[in-house]
Amino acid sequence: MKRLIRTTATAGTAAALALLMSGCGNSAPAANSTQAGSATADASLSKLVPDDIRAKGTLEGGASFDTQPMNFYSPGNKPDGVIIDLVNAAAGRLGLSIKWSQIPYAGLVPALQSKRVEIAGAQISKTAENNGVVNLLAFYKASSSLLVPAGKEYSSDTDACGTRFGLTTGSTVNKNIADSINKECTDAGKPELQYLYFPSFNAGQDAVRAGRIDSFLNSTPQIQLAVKADKTLGSTLVGKLAARETGVALPKEYGALTQAFQGAFNAMIADGEYKKILDKWDLATMAVDKAEINDQIPM
Repeated sequence: MKRLIRTTATAGTAAALALLMSGCGNSAPAANSTQAGSATADASLSKLVPDDIRAKGTLEGGASFDTQPMNFYSPGNKPDGVIIDLVNAAAGRLGLSIKWSQIPYAGLVPALQSKRVEIAGAQISKTAENNGVVNLLAFYKASSSLLVPAGKEYSSDTDACGTRFGLTTGSTVNKNIADSINKECTDAGKPELQYLYFPSFNAGQDAVRAGRIDSFLNSTPQIQLAVKADKTLGSTLVGKLAARETGVALPKEYGALTQAFQGAFNAMIADGEYKKILDKWDLATMAVDKAEINDQIPM
């Protein structure tokens, strides 16, 4: 049996996440907030931006803003997080700024399709469901973990069989991970997982605390942060099936702009700004050697 789940202890990450907690928090969302990247526009990159978008100068951005440390509102209703920092910096290289709005995770791809949003600053991975529906831009490595009550341990995947398994509505990658675990359960003749869906990480976390579900599957950095903040919670890491290259998405019609952002990210990787941003969040293990788009991204 392939083992997907193992318990983890990440002391270095936990120590750094304590620093995050001292300066980060969930606040009521602002209606809109416009942010530009810190970098000065690069003429060789900004010329890759389509004329109409360059003339406009601002992109409509969307994120759920409930996913520390990836995207969230810090005090003062400021859009914050490692994805927000990276996207803002890349946009600055293109001579653009981002006007961020809060949209539930499940609504991001529909918002891209309607062009209500022109870039989704959330963890959107390449899946069969969204491949070809939107333009995908991968610029970091991701993994998923299970948020569980403190002291709860799974020694193998099939220990989770028959349990109440929480998922974020619209997260196809995590649903696929859950399905792979569920298949191990059925193949072993054990009870299936019981899926329950939640609109946000906060809602799933509350359900674990209240005992309404046995575990909640979500991004590893976010779960590590939650465990650091609340000693009643624990984490279990989901292994190889959860590892993937991921990033953000743009509308399907925005192929040229997606390539421009790819160029901006690769320039940031080459000159060190990319690493500096990841180091700020103690997420250097997420680094990739190059940004990739669409068919370049492994499934």
